[in-house]
Amino acid sequence: MKTRAIVLADCKIGNSAPKFIQTPLSRNDIASWIEHQLKKSERTLIGIDCNFGYARAIGQQQFGEDYTYHDVWTAVEHESSGTPNYFAEGFWKSEKYSEYFWTSGTRPDAFDLKVQRATEKQCATDGLGHPESPFKLIGAKQVGKGGLAGMRFAYDLKRRFGDKICFLPFEAETSNTQIVITEIYPRLFIKKAGFGNTKIKNSTELNKALQFFDSKPLKSGILLNDHMTDAVIAAAGLRSLCGDQEKLPDRLTNPKGLTPEIARTEGWIFGVGTLD
Repeated sequence: MKTRAIVLADCKIGNSAPKFIQTPLSRNDIASWIEHQLKKSERTLIGIDCNFGYARAIGQQQFGEDYTYHDVWTAVEHESSGTPNYFAEGFWKSEKYSEYFWTSGTRPDAFDLKVQRATEKQCATDGLGHPESPFKLIGAKQVGKGGLAGMRFAYDLKRRFGDKICFLPFEAETSNTQIVITEIYPRLFIKKAGFGNTKIKNSTELNKALQFFDSKPLKSGILLNDHMTDAVIAAAGLRSLCGDQEKLPDRLTNPKGLTPEIARTEGWIFGVGTLD
């Protein structure tokens, strides 16, 4: 299913303005774009606004003490296999895994205490926003359905392309790695640019944010929504964080709060834990 909520912005090394890839898009379109990128010689860092893991305490309860992200991805795929566009309804409705997902009614007691990831806590500590919980599957701001779809998406890409694609921080890059994919939280970059919790929906505000990240402005006259501005600002923010280096800076791959246990289970929002 194509939707204007899925937006892809491409940002090259240097300071050129990010470019939109056609919209609306589906998750399958994004997978096809990634496959096309693998045919090029250049390395690519891709930030996706979804979680690829969830709270370690819940994962240990469901999959055992020594579980990893791959156990979760495999289960999500197994319970939802055959559903188009990487949709993962079968997983969150499964009796084995449904207990902690908030799907109806008022916010469960102690919801955040049970299901928060370390990176979500660190993001709030850094003053960069309060990411919604991956276990929230209700309301306009829910992110959980997209996160579970993202796990199926990741499972499929790894099945097809192996170590040509690396998902940070779960995996280490190899000599074959051409694409690195990581979780992002666009609000982090918007806050860094000085816009707080407001939504950016016009070219003037967007270009102010781009200027903060040393990016040339986007041409005016483009009809924008907040999904589009999120994608463009995040692309410019990622470039600004990483610079023109071939290798990701150590402060980004080993941020404050990220432990080996969290890296192989919960995952991490790129850029969190890097404040001086």
